[in-house]
Amino acid sequence: MTVISNFSRPHAIHIAYAILLVSLFTLAGCATTIPETDSVPPEIRLTISGGGIGSQAMSNPPRDNWTAPDGSQYLDLDPGVSYNFVFSVSDQGGVARAHLRMPDWGEVTDLAPDDVRETVSGVSRILELRGDRSNPTTGLVITGKVSFPGNPSFEFQAEGDDFGGRAGRTNQTFMNVNTAVGLR
Repeated sequence: MTVISNFSRPHAIHIAYAILLVSLFTLAGCATTIPETDSVPPEIRLTISGGGIGSQAMSNPPRDNWTAPDGSQYLDLDPGVSYNFVFSVSDQGGVARAHLRMPDWGEVTDLAPDDVRETVSGVSRILELRGDRSNPTTGLVITGKVSFPGNPSFEFQAEGDDFGGRAGRTNQTFMNVNTAVGLR
């Protein structure tokens, strides 16, 4: 107990983040079997942590659009600050795709795993990870760091797809996270 009490708050946050990453990477490695039919859409979760916001986790279900009760932006990030992010998609019948879109003016670093495809299309930066139908897993996870200059607002657009079973159509889940930079 003495050792834990000597940790400062920032160290405790880093340890909690590391534990979260380990558990999410464990989720990503769980093999599964694609069922004959699958009508249940995947669950998606975006967690952003760093200076000024602590750790904010948004998920769908339960909501499609994340804003504060008064209609203001859900996240208010500081310009130039590096924020850790974890984006995960999970489905018991296997995950086909994890897709995260943000503005191209954001700087993304420390992107993992190595097979995340990063593309810039128009004014968007797209991070995408694909599952393998011949070797399905119950989850896909994308992690990294992101920072934005003082542009006023944008949306993180998150999507997750499952395989829809062996005989069905793909199920999709969408989530938009309204975000402001430097409005505090």
